[in-house]
Amino acid sequence: MAIEISVNNRQTPQEAAGTGKSQATAPTAGKTGAGTAGKSGASDADQLKLSDTAAQLQALEAEIANLPVVDTQRVQDVQRTLATGSYEIQPAQVADAVLTFEAGLGKP
Repeated sequence: MAIEISVNNRQTPQEAAGTGKSQATAPTAGKTGAGTAGKSGASDADQLKLSDTAAQLQALEAEIANLPVVDTQRVQDVQRTLATGSYEIQPAQVADAVLTFEAGLGKP
């Protein structure tokens, strides 16, 4: 089933935003207390308070962002062992790591 969308109003987004702003800031005549309520709400700054968990997540994100993408020391160690021919594959450890990884994929 298709839904047809037609636009009757041919304003640009900037014109529409300007129109909405002028309507929102237009003073209301004849209403008592409307001006004072608008002024007290406008003078209050919006505030955002993060939960402890969100603050911890932000700190962790910042810490992770500062970590290097590649562990250069580890790369040098592997290169050195490959160059000397002393690199040994341990199939049991590789299999355990693969099984652990795959088991973790199914968990939410």
